[in-house]
Amino acid sequence: MGHVRLGVLLKSLKWRQVVEELRLGAGVGEIAALAAEAAETSLQAAANDPAFLHAFWLLTQVPLAARGPAFAEDLGRLGIKVADPPSLMSVVAALSDAVDRHVRAQGGRTDLGEMAQMAAVESLTAIVAPTLPSLFGPGPEEVQRAIGRLAAGDRFSALAREFFARLTQRTLDYYLSRELANHIGAGERFSDDAARSGFDHALNRHCREASRIVEEFAGGWYGKNVYQGDGLTPDDVRRFAPVAFKKIRAELRKRRDADE
Repeated sequence: MGHVRLGVLLKSLKWRQVVEELRLGAGVGEIAALAAEAAETSLQAAANDPAFLHAFWLLTQVPLAARGPAFAEDLGRLGIKVADPPSLMSVVAALSDAVDRHVRAQGGRTDLGEMAQMAAVESLTAIVAPTLPSLFGPGPEEVQRAIGRLAAGDRFSALAREFFARLTQRTLDYYLSRELANHIGAGERFSDDAARSGFDHALNRHCREASRIVEEFAGGWYGKNVYQGDGLTPDDVRRFAPVAFKKIRAELRKRRDADE
């Protein structure tokens, strides 16, 4: 099977509403909520995408591997093949490679899966890197400790929020970026590229704020399964994903309604 691209929304009634609200100058909250509704099928499909499921499952497992005495070996058992001792960059690169191999074995790649893969790599880097020493290169022990801290429920929740914020923003931008280019110029929604860039930044911030609902949900879910249950399996992630996306869509609608 080849690369599967997300469907085009341009002919749907909901997408025509997005276009009309853009023309009328609606705020980013209104546009984000309407775009999420128009792209609802794609967001629902994310919950079953092999790359998404595997990438997020690996994010649940890497911190637990870092808690053990044989970090590189435990990563290897997850399919994340790194030299011993691993650096942060080698871990995130190997995580991406592990997702690639998994997707090839499943027989297909999607745009949405690629966005999830990038969101996983970026999220782990964004959460861990600021906690490492900046004056000198961090040693492997420091890298392992920093990643291992994410195995706590409250720390993992921040990682989950980062992941879903990035993936939601990427998914909405996947559709919106095609339309926004039609609204730049004299008499249009955006006077120039700088104004369009400001909208992009606002959309990113809006998705990040909306993803707070996942942060609250993910911490309890992670702690319950890891420390009170038998651990997290890919099936646990498959059940968690649609609930998380549903919460984000509901939060986007709630924020839109609060602004009206």
